[in-house]
Amino acid sequence: MEATTTGSVRCWHCGRTIDASDRHCRDCGEGQGGALAWYYRPLWIAVLALTALGPFAVVLIMRTPRLGRATKWLASLALVGFSAWVAWELRAAIDALLEF
Repeated sequence: MEATTTGSVRCWHCGRTIDASDRHCRDCGEGQGGALAWYYRPLWIAVLALTALGPFAVVLIMRTPRLGRATKWLASLALVGFSAWVAWELRAAIDALLEF
């Protein structure tokens, strides 16, 4: 959240001005600060990326307000690279099984 004037901040999602004490944006309904949805927290993004979503978790990485721009790009590239490596290894394992 970015401060604009005394007692007000900008919503991380829609950019509208809200009161600093608001836990949710009145326009878009997104949680602010401690009320941020669990799936936008970096730890949970990592858990979802490594267990269920794989490279589709890039969407969550890019939308979270908890990471800076450079960190979002680095995490996204690392996730895509890791997913490509897993796919390559899976293909190699399937080829090895088909040789028997």
